[in-house]
Amino acid sequence: MRSLKHSIGMAATFCLLDASASAQAADLVTVVQQALGHDADLAQARAAQVAAKEAVPQARAPLLPQISGGWGRTYNSIATQGFPRTSYWQNGWTVSLTQPIFDWTKWEAYRQADYVEALGAVNVDFAQQTALLHAVRAYFDELAAEDEVTRASDYGAAVDTQLQILQRNRAAGEATVIDMREALTSREQVTLQQSDAQNALAAKRRALEQVTGAPFTALSRLPDALALPSLAPEDADAWANQAKDHGYPVQQKQLEWQVAKFDVGKAKGEHYPSVYLTGSYTPSGAASGYARPTTTATGMLAVSIPLYAGGATQSKVRQTEALQDEAMQALVGATRTADASARDNYARYQQGRARVDMLAHLVASCRETLAATRVGYKVGTRTSTDVLRAIDALYSTQRDLLAARYDAVVTLLQLKGDTSTLSLTDVVQINTLLR
Repeated sequence: MRSLKHSIGMAATFCLLDASASAQAADLVTVVQQALGHDADLAQARAAQVAAKEAVPQARAPLLPQISGGWGRTYNSIATQGFPRTSYWQNGWTVSLTQPIFDWTKWEAYRQADYVEALGAVNVDFAQQTALLHAVRAYFDELAAEDEVTRASDYGAAVDTQLQILQRNRAAGEATVIDMREALTSREQVTLQQSDAQNALAAKRRALEQVTGAPFTALSRLPDALALPSLAPEDADAWANQAKDHGYPVQQKQLEWQVAKFDVGKAKGEHYPSVYLTGSYTPSGAASGYARPTTTATGMLAVSIPLYAGGATQSKVRQTEALQDEAMQALVGATRTADASARDNYARYQQGRARVDMLAHLVASCRETLAATRVGYKVGTRTSTDVLRAIDALYSTQRDLLAARYDAVVTLLQLKGDTSTLSLTDVVQINTLLR
């Protein structure tokens, strides 16, 4: 499995975002790179990963020798009946060492730390993939909005052309009032669509700027004829199994379940005895009660056996076992969600490819139908209503085709995301299709 971090390093050579990006047509890689550097959730996950990396050394430290030292100066005054008072100062230092021999709780914490560190890495990869998908969606949403503005403008021009013909025919007595009203109604509908398209474009541009943190006045576009790649393998079960085994949400829940299992082990470990080796060395009179300098050295093998803690240990075991069961159920839920998402995106992409092909054929047919209907209107075999309907059919089908193309591309990347195989390399491959 390729990590996003590795792919970003490879793909960084394809483009660099400079200060003139907002004045030139930005491609998909540029936008995605900008989004990855701007995304706050990704930055948060990276910071959390740095913290998670400290789990291993912190858990390992209690298993290693613990050495401490100290120094003190003490004033002593001893009064004994029948003897003169004795007063003196003592200076002394001490060094002590403690070495765990057996402590199950600390050992379980050390084993758990590896999973905590791994969870931090998975969280970063998932955050990178999420940011990438957000950027891709925002990019193609803006392109779709731009296409809708262009389509609505072309639609309006076609209706205006028909309206001008009707006005001339009306002046010549060859068009009815009903024909004019129908054309004017179509023009009002076009005006509404143009207004909606402009508002939608402004909203999508704001959304892209929010994702990237920078405005882009022009974006590279998909070609008019786009051959969507086929899936490999063309097997929904294979994609679903990959998602259930390797999807980032599933990986997260698997690691969280492992962490919860070790929490149970740590809680149970509080029932077990612990064995420590301790030693200390205290020279130069630091031993209390002696006027002359003394040196004390001790060594001890200590065994601590928990007997009764008021029921706290048993309660903690029950609590961690319940949390382990919660983590297990979360894993089951994530697996089911990954399976359903992969199957849904697989079906959507396969249907999307077929839909794009059919709509492209239908647009060509509608264009031919409109041309024939206009000829028929000139010779009197078709009415103005027929022409307006043919115009509406053509541009409605064009709208569906444009939306289907963008949806298919995004769905393909989402399917790869379901299986955690999405990388910037995939974005670069899509980017090569842009113009």
